[in-house]
Amino acid sequence: MRNRRALRVARPLLRRSAMLPTSHATLSILATALLLTAGCSSAVSVDPFADSGSTNNGDAGNAIASDAAGTPDGPDAMAAAHDGGAEGSQAVGDAGADTGEGGATGAWWTPSSATPMHFHWQLSAPLAIPADEIAGQGAVVYDIDGETNDAATVAALHALGPDVKVVCYVDVGTWENYRSDASQFPASVLGNGNGWPGEQWLDVRQQSILLPLMKQRFVDWCVNKGFDAIEPDNLDAWENNPGFPITEADNLAYDTAIASLGHSLGLSVGLKNLPENAADLEPSFDWSLDEQCFEYSECSFLEQAFAANGKAVWDVEYNVAPDCTAAGTAHMNAEKRDLNLVAPGASGYAYQPCVADTQTTW
Repeated sequence: MRNRRALRVARPLLRRSAMLPTSHATLSILATALLLTAGCSSAVSVDPFADSGSTNNGDAGNAIASDAAGTPDGPDAMAAAHDGGAEGSQAVGDAGADTGEGGATGAWWTPSSATPMHFHWQLSAPLAIPADEIAGQGAVVYDIDGETNDAATVAALHALGPDVKVVCYVDVGTWENYRSDASQFPASVLGNGNGWPGEQWLDVRQQSILLPLMKQRFVDWCVNKGFDAIEPDNLDAWENNPGFPITEADNLAYDTAIASLGHSLGLSVGLKNLPENAADLEPSFDWSLDEQCFEYSECSFLEQAFAANGKAVWDVEYNVAPDCTAAGTAHMNAEKRDLNLVAPGASGYAYQPCVADTQTTW
């Protein structure tokens, strides 16, 4: 489920140390990540939907079947599904062994900060066509749940126009007992609850267990349904109380491995939250999605690490209105939303973007 930083305890704004691997296994993962991302350029086109090279939470609305036996009660489920947004050759069908193909070419969508990108985030229920479509002009991004939306939904969104991209929400840092693959996660990787029913932190140090499971999700939920990108949620166990002695270095190594895994499948990958680690992680990620950077005075991290390097940034506020003047000056897409990210027309729906959907310039 979404990190929902509105419920977190405000943390001090500290610049974190650079990622320092603490084991041979971590060093191996980092070396692979560097090789996979070496071909990615931070330069981007003025066209926010120009693909580079040749080529992110969900309040669940409908319960997903197959709760694991003996687990906590599950919450409700969520929303999503083009030809992947990536051109060029990509490994798709087999989620077993990593081929590494695609990772070194930068063959995926890299959205730009040069012009506004309208962002529609719906995770409370599967997206319905045409009821949940948002009329607008210019670049439009839909961020919806990867498991509970189908390929037809993704294709219908892409059919709205060439400037529509679709992001696949996948929780990579916590276990959700209502997911169809919940029983595949061994008890050894399940930690403390994170405050949401049926959800527990994962031991991200155990990459040999988690990465194959995440690759299967990326293939089944995202690649095979035609998504352009992944929103990997809950990348910040080390800042919380996961039930394991996870260090900053452990967590950033896992986050980088997740980005490399998405890239190896031809998918764009966004950095979800972690603004104080943005400078360290920006080379591995293609864009940033943050919750409440204005409320917690963290936007400068994202502006300096991503927007200033030409990469798109989205900020979503729940409790306060964003400073739209500051956001526009920094070329950051900011909006105020309802915490549950419900569908348009649903009770409680709120969507107040700094840049109107009909506006195509900052």
